[in-house]
Amino acid sequence: MPGPLSGLRVLDFTLALAGPFCGLVLADLGADVIKIESPDPDIRTAGGLQVYHGENSHFLVVNRNKRGVSLDLKDERGREAFYRLVKTADVLVQNYRPGVMKRLGADYETLKALNPRLIYCSISGFGEGSPYADLAGMDLIAQGMSGLMSVTGNYDSDEPVKAGTPVTDMGSGMYGVIGIISALYHREKTGQGQAVEATLLDTPISWLTWRAAEYWAKGETPGPQGSGLGAYRAFKCSDGRWVNIAPTNRLWRGACATLGAPELADDPRFKTQTLRNEHHRELTAAFQEHFLKHDSEYWIAAFREAKLPCGPIKSVAEVLDDDPHVKARDMVVELEHPVIGTTKALGVPVKLSETPGAVTRPAPTLGQHSIQVLVELGYSLEEIEELREAGVIYASGDEHGNYADTHEHAGTSIASY
Repeated sequence: MPGPLSGLRVLDFTLALAGPFCGLVLADLGADVIKIESPDPDIRTAGGLQVYHGENSHFLVVNRNKRGVSLDLKDERGREAFYRLVKTADVLVQNYRPGVMKRLGADYETLKALNPRLIYCSISGFGEGSPYADLAGMDLIAQGMSGLMSVTGNYDSDEPVKAGTPVTDMGSGMYGVIGIISALYHREKTGQGQAVEATLLDTPISWLTWRAAEYWAKGETPGPQGSGLGAYRAFKCSDGRWVNIAPTNRLWRGACATLGAPELADDPRFKTQTLRNEHHRELTAAFQEHFLKHDSEYWIAAFREAKLPCGPIKSVAEVLDDDPHVKARDMVVELEHPVIGTTKALGVPVKLSETPGAVTRPAPTLGQHSIQVLVELGYSLEEIEELREAGVIYASGDEHGNYADTHEHAGTSIASY
C-alpha cells in the first residue's frame, strides 16, 4: 500500500544527519524523495566517516528510500536542470550553512518565484535572527549550548556528557518534518507554500521540559542525575549487568516490597517523593545493596511479576540482533544494495493502519537515478549524454558503461535507449 505522503515530491539538498533524517522520515512515509548531490564522488567519504564496502555507512543509514541525482549547480546547465526539478516539487529540504544556497541560486526567494507552492525547509545550527547565525552548527555544540549536557552525566563527576546518539540532529530533522506537514496543511487551504525552519539549538532547548520547570519553580540550577535519582534509576546486579526501575509515587511501596526491604517505604527520609529526591544518595545506596544480592534476570522477573516498570540496559548489538520487540515491530529490515548486496536498515517507527510507511529501497549510489529523473523532466537521451560527458551530471554505471537507473531499461547503455 502507498504511504500517506505518496504523490509528494521532495528535493533533499542535505548533508550529514539533520537534513537527511528529515528527508528519510518523509521518504519512509511514501514521499518521492530525490537526493541531490554534487558530481564529486569524494564528498561522500570525506571527513573520516565509516566506509562499508566502498560506501559511506552513515549515508546508507539516513538516505534509504530516496532516489539519487547528481548535479553541478555551479554550472548553468546543471542549474537549469535543477530549476526544472523545482517546478515539479512540493518540498525542498536543505541544511547548508547560511549563504550557500543563495550563492547556488537555490535560496527560498529565488525558488519561490519559480514555484509559489514550494515548501522550503531549512535546518541549521542556529537559524535566522540568532546572534550565532554565522557560527558552525554541530550536534555536540548544540547539546552544550542548550543546557542539555549540563544535566547529563554522573552527579559525582564534573565532566559534561553528551547523549550517546546525535539527538539534536535527529530532533531538528523531526521538527523539520512537523513544520513541513503543517505547511502542507496550510497549502491545502490557501494554495501557498512557505519557508519552514528548524535548528539544532532550538530543538534541545524545547526538550528541557522537566529541568526548566524545576528551575522556574525552585530557582535552583539543575545538575546531572546519572541514570536517575533515588530509586528511579539503574542498579547493578550480582551478574554485573544493570537494570532500570521506575517506581513512581503510587508504586513506591510495591518497589520496596519487591526489593525485600518493606521497611524503606516508611523510612522518614523517603516517605514522599520530595524527601526521596532530597535524600537520593542514601536511597540509591540502600536499593543498590539489595540489588547486588541477585542477578539481573531475577530482578527483572520479580519486578515484572509485581507489575512494576523495569527493564535491562542492553547493548546496541543486543537490541539490533536479538530483541524480540525489534523483530515483532520490523525495526530492522533487509535491503538489496547494488554495490554491497544484502544490507540492513532501521525500520519505520510510526505505524499507520491504512497507509503504512515502508522501507523499500537502499540509499542510492551517487547519481544512481540521474538519468531516470532527467528523462522524467523531458530531457532527451542525447542531451543527458552531453551533460554527463561535460561533468554536469554524474550517473552511476557498471564497468561496461551501462546505466541501471531506470525501471524500464535497467542495465541498458545510455546510448541504446
